[in-house]
Amino acid sequence: MNRGPIRKLWNDVLALWRMITDKNASWVSRSMAIGAIVYLITPIDAVPDLLPLIGLSDDAAVILAAVAALAWELNKYRQAEATHDPMTVDATSPST
Repeated sequence: MNRGPIRKLWNDVLALWRMITDKNASWVSRSMAIGAIVYLITPIDAVPDLLPLIGLSDDAAVILAAVAALAWELNKYRQAEATHDPMTVDATSPST
């Protein structure tokens, strides 16, 4: 999956995955992240992935929409990865 337009968004995909696996993340955020990841890996898309160059564009759009909607929470997961902290991020309180 780390190809085409998704390659540029791969860190966002990984942050969404970390959110999904974090039991402290809200169920609404986790649900949105799960939906985006499922759309990415499901072979049934609005634009088939087999079409060169544009096949993954709809997948990238869904990932971008989820990242935009979850931007505040995802920043905490990116920061935890950057500092190599174990994923003990409290998704309910703002970071300082």
